Amino acid sequence: MSDFTSSPTQTPTGTTSFPAKLVNIFVAPGEVFDEVAGSPHRLLNWLVPISLVCLTSILLLAAATDQKQIAAAVSDLVDRGAVASTQVDAVTAGWKKVSALGVCLVAVAGTIWSALVICLIGRLFLKTKVPFGKALEVAGLASLILALGTVVTLALVAATGNLAARPALSLLLRGFPSEDSLFSLLGIVDVFHIWTVTVLAIGLSRLTRVSLKESSFWVFGYWLFTRMALVLLA
Repeated sequence: MSDFTSSPTQTPTGTTSFPAKLVNIFVAPGEVFDEVAGSPHRLLNWLVPISLVCLTSILLLAAATDQKQIAAAVSDLVDRGAVASTQVDAVTAGWKKVSALGVCLVAVAGTIWSALVICLIGRLFLKTKVPFGKALEVAGLASLILALGTVVTLALVAATGNLAARPALSLLLRGFPSEDSLFSLLGIVDVFHIWTVTVLAIGLSRLTRVSLKESSFWVFGYWLFTRMALVLLA
């Protein structure tokens, strides 16, 4: 509990194993980030979490996409002239591979972007230079929570039979179309997204040695702004 409330004044007293870091990010993120801040850059701290996010995203994609959806999407491309009728079989056969590659690229790009945001908030608002490598470790380790959230989403989809089911307030709107604006708005309040943002704020606090209250203001402010903008633009 102190990881979420105390000021980041401690210094790490030892080095935990990599598997221990992966577990502790869920229960004691402040301790993990104290160690990250005081240790040399480690590739595993962001590479393994991103790989897990990619894996779980591919599993969710497979569960949430059926052959009818693929056929409808390919048919739409044919109607718009983007795909020739002679290429339908080839595009359909390669759809899942391309989609899997796409979700992996999104996972990697999302982690890199989160690291850049941490660096920019540190430099512009907290007046502290945050090394990109350290920010990438924080963003990568925090993405483990998103991987867990994807597993929970898989379970929700399987339990409800609703491909749009998510661990968010939108789950309360059973029977509402996923395109509905209220559904999208309540979808912002996703338990695992909020958890991830909280952990990112803790990571920024430990890297910059500012209070969690200050780092949370900027991290949550950015998150709310971008989510609301996406809903309004949708």
